[in-house]
Amino acid sequence: MMRIFLCLITIATLNSCGSTFVEYDYDKNVDFSKYQTFAYDYENISGFSDFDEKRFTKAVDTVLEARGWAFSETAEMLIGAQSTTYETTSRNALGVGIGGSGGSVGVGVSGGIPMGGRELHRVLTLTMYDENSKATIWEAISESDLKVNATPEQREEYFYNLISKILKKFPPERN
Repeated sequence: MMRIFLCLITIATLNSCGSTFVEYDYDKNVDFSKYQTFAYDYENISGFSDFDEKRFTKAVDTVLEARGWAFSETAEMLIGAQSTTYETTSRNALGVGIGGSGGSVGVGVSGGIPMGGRELHRVLTLTMYDENSKATIWEAISESDLKVNATPEQREEYFYNLISKILKKFPPERN
């Protein structure tokens, strides 16, 4: 029984680490099959460092081109993105407790020892809109954890995994 309990705790712990949450919304009246090309609206891409903007566009290119989309200067669909990062302190703590009793009297003392340090998070809003009408046709908002002091290779992998997850439900399936 203890072995099962430890396995469940381990799975829950691993599941909670490094989560990415994505919310989607789109115009249900849009026929996404009419869009075959994309480009970036660099006036509507903000919040990235110069290096991260290149990693972001490379990841989007890779994912969309693998699905048959083509980058074009005269694209039918434009992509914009806003990225913000924020910092929190780790909520992990180690609890220590001391207790005792004597007769009918009980005494207890407990405290938490903080573990870990700062945590970085990114909120990324990816917007796709029709080039002609400028109307938003699809949007995703994601929140994910960032690794503090990540190497360039780790950042590239982070963006590829993030964009793969964000674009998992793009284009939306017709009902």
